[in-house]
Amino acid sequence: MSISQFDFYGVGAHIESSEEEFNRSLEHDYSYFLAPAPHPHLNLIFERALPNYDRLPELTCSLATPRNICFSDGRLTYIDYFGQAINIYDKEANQCRIITTDIELAHEIAYLTILSRISEALEKQRLHRIHGLGIESAGRGTIILLPSGGGKSTLALSLLQRENPFRLISEDSPLLRPDGCLLPFPLRIGVHPQNVPPDIDSRYIRMDKRIEFSPKINIDIRYFENKICRQPVPAAFLLLGNRTTGRQAQIEPVSKSAALRHVIANSIIGIGLYQGLEFLLQKSLGESAKHLSLLFSRVYNNWILLKHTRVYEFRIGRDKSQNYECLRSFLMEHGSKTQS
Repeated sequence: MSISQFDFYGVGAHIESSEEEFNRSLEHDYSYFLAPAPHPHLNLIFERALPNYDRLPELTCSLATPRNICFSDGRLTYIDYFGQAINIYDKEANQCRIITTDIELAHEIAYLTILSRISEALEKQRLHRIHGLGIESAGRGTIILLPSGGGKSTLALSLLQRENPFRLISEDSPLLRPDGCLLPFPLRIGVHPQNVPPDIDSRYIRMDKRIEFSPKINIDIRYFENKICRQPVPAAFLLLGNRTTGRQAQIEPVSKSAALRHVIANSIIGIGLYQGLEFLLQKSLGESAKHLSLLFSRVYNNWILLKHTRVYEFRIGRDKSQNYECLRSFLMEHGSKTQS
């Protein structure tokens, strides 16, 4: 039996399966958080077998998403991936049992399940994800808000592969603390197969075949071991990313009011962040009411973020090297300045 354990700022995950390849793939995804979890919040078990639908109770659909159909009998939720796999979620025990013969599908289900369950637990500790690229420079944090497909991964790889004093906080979703500090939350970096940097050791690369989208290549952040941020940093700059059709990139100051729409979308609502509807919508009325307090917590954290950061618009052009040089110049110029 293969066992993997992760510690996400005190929220543990325990992974168990008979397939070592399955566990290694998740360790590749969440390598930053590999650590013993004596009291795990989530227990996830993978069983490589054909799902036996005849053994399920007769239930009607409680939720349908593009990736699955859910059936609930109260304590247990049966998440069916259209006959190819089933994930049995016990919300009282916080246990998920994935049953399928397709190890690639099992990996994607497990990755998203861990991200959803762990993120929800962290939110209860008032640690909220913000959809953006987080960079540490001279002990302070910069967040670049961009939509999915906006170029966060490309910018992150440009920073990681070049000689500079910057470190990655997260390529996709830094954690925002109530005091305005950013906590590192680096996960695997996903890129299109045609955009994989040629010099990366193949041991740190893994093909990810996804349910809804085309395949991606995931890069284990352990390859960039010395360029990953390891401690909380105060957020100092908020860059509102906008794509343009031009070649040139430009960063200019804007009012804080200009950031409201971006912050609401990327952090308070969390557009682009995987939420796990198949889990979140299986709540009782009392449990759902608790989400109101989480919403207020998100609003508060982001209000503090806006209060303590300078806001800029980052116009991102078609030339990747120009985008990097523009960002590098900004970070070098502002990184050592004392914030007023």
